[in-house]
Amino acid sequence: MVNSRRCARCGASSFRADRSLAGRLVCGRCGAPASARAMGRNPASSGRSSGRWLWWLLLLIAVVLLVLWLQAS
Repeated sequence: MVNSRRCARCGASSFRADRSLAGRLVCGRCGAPASARAMGRNPASSGRSSGRWLWWLLLLIAVVLLVLWLQAS
């Protein structure tokens, strides 16, 4: 398993808040900014949560329709 909290430039795992950058995280070893890409995270993985909400919404609609259908009988 790849550690998602490592600097993409030097591989260090220590980050610090840089006050000159309004508290954004930078690598403690090389000073590279710790963006989502630099920390090894996949920005496309954030879209997965919207897919989960869609499934929950479809499940909720199906349950409501089932309840309405059973009460109409």
